[in-house]
Amino acid sequence: MTTKRIYSIIAVLLVLSITACDITRDPFQDLEDEKVFGDELGIEAAALGTYALLKKNQFMRPYHFHGEFGGDNIALSGSTTDNLFYMYNYQHIPNNGHLNDLWETCYKGIVNANKVIDKAQKGTDRMNHVIGEMYYLRAFFYFNLVSVWGRPYNQEPETNLGVPIILDPEPNVDSLPLRNTVKEVYDQIITDLTTAADLMSNFKRLPEEYNIYANEQAANALLSRIYLYMEDNTKAAAFATKVIESGNFELLNGSEYETYPTMVPENNAEVIFACRALKDEDDYDWYAFGGMYCTIDGVGWGEMYASEPYRDLLDQNPADRRHKFIVPQYVAGNSYEITYSYDKSSPSGSRMFQMYAVTQNGNNWEYEYNGSTHTVLTEDVDGTTRYYITDGANISGKTYVRLDKKMEVRNGYPKYFVIKCSNQEGQPQLFSPIISRLAEMYLNRAEALAKTGDVDGALADVNLIRERANIPTYSEVPDDKTILQIVLEERRLELAFEAHRRYDIFRNGLTLDRRYPGTHDKGSNPLMTVPANHPRVVDYIPEDQILAQPNLVQNP
Repeated sequence: MTTKRIYSIIAVLLVLSITACDITRDPFQDLEDEKVFGDELGIEAAALGTYALLKKNQFMRPYHFHGEFGGDNIALSGSTTDNLFYMYNYQHIPNNGHLNDLWETCYKGIVNANKVIDKAQKGTDRMNHVIGEMYYLRAFFYFNLVSVWGRPYNQEPETNLGVPIILDPEPNVDSLPLRNTVKEVYDQIITDLTTAADLMSNFKRLPEEYNIYANEQAANALLSRIYLYMEDNTKAAAFATKVIESGNFELLNGSEYETYPTMVPENNAEVIFACRALKDEDDYDWYAFGGMYCTIDGVGWGEMYASEPYRDLLDQNPADRRHKFIVPQYVAGNSYEITYSYDKSSPSGSRMFQMYAVTQNGNNWEYEYNGSTHTVLTEDVDGTTRYYITDGANISGKTYVRLDKKMEVRNGYPKYFVIKCSNQEGQPQLFSPIISRLAEMYLNRAEALAKTGDVDGALADVNLIRERANIPTYSEVPDDKTILQIVLEERRLELAFEAHRRYDIFRNGLTLDRRYPGTHDKGSNPLMTVPANHPRVVDYIPEDQILAQPNLVQNP
């Protein structure tokens, strides 16, 4: 009897993998299909193999790196030999190992899902749900692929190329599928998610399992995001409302919200779907993506910090609970300093930090510059004291400064650690990445309503998030902002470090503004600003894939 194998489009042998379960089985690559899929237990185990791919560092690191490191919430404090640098500085290379891992893992997941969908028998609520989970995961893998290698949907989706669509459970090793268009990939994602929601509508998992496996509302949540990316705002709002009104989730408040990254997803009422990481088993230690943001108990690189513009936005409201996710690293002792950034002039828009030690003299703070003592000046802005100076290196006139305890620096960059992806169950870099949570649904709906002219509805949803964050709500749109700006600012604050920001910028036709301190200004011809129509908005298809499939058209 012939043992059938599952092949990805890159012509490498795949195995159906399983991890972190109490099921002991022979390796699937050594089993015939009839044995693997011979009963419901085998089918469920095969489905778990698809989930296992989500937890692999080959998926989760590039998934997070691409969405977050390509935005403006973060600043790298040095160069690195890690290929993530090229997702950060937009100096793309065709042999980026992280992106090759992402491509391969996504297609492994897709073929895995295809196999389960093909072999499982619909009919019982239990099996329908398992099949629905596979449709959801297949859609999620395709969404990641088209987000990395396809241009934003509002840029000619009928002609711009996305990625190959593979639905065959037994793809031929010699098959060389062409790239489908962006629209075709999105259409497939919508079909899969709609099917998934329908199939998962009856079977109910145990409460402690609900949000760590795909579920009906997870499909609706992702549909809300998909339609938002497509600018079908009516449907984006409608699917967000379905999730909100399901009653299955609630916004966390107070200290629970401030510490939610430390929770397991099952204990987080706001989580719609998360990729569950198990203590001691799924901790990638230094190589967890949270390890780039911070060092905790000696674990983690701690090289990628909260950016100056993100901190400026956050600091507009000192009581904002989201300050808890940013941890400044102060030096020992009780020394204080002022910090500001200045234009380095070359390259254009490149900036660097300047620090001066300050001492208190009565009610004033003073610093030394150019052989003289100068006073740090103050003004009141909406009840908050702001500090500024008029004398200092590389400035001319009034310059706002931060006055705080003296901070640790790396290569001249103050260390503002991000702990939003760390500390689950007290383990430094353990974290269960959240794919969808309720706050996103309110913000999806707010953005969709803003774009359809429902200002009051958009403000109501934004205000729910602001009230939870313990900051003032809006009674009307201020004269210096639009309703869309208000929504996108809140989205930036709330969903920071969750792999949304890059896509939120470009899908809205905005320009990524990197004119702040960080090593994205290194190298030849650094991109300090990236408009939404720039070629580097999409990445090169990995060179290994082009070599295996010469008919794949490379991105320009």
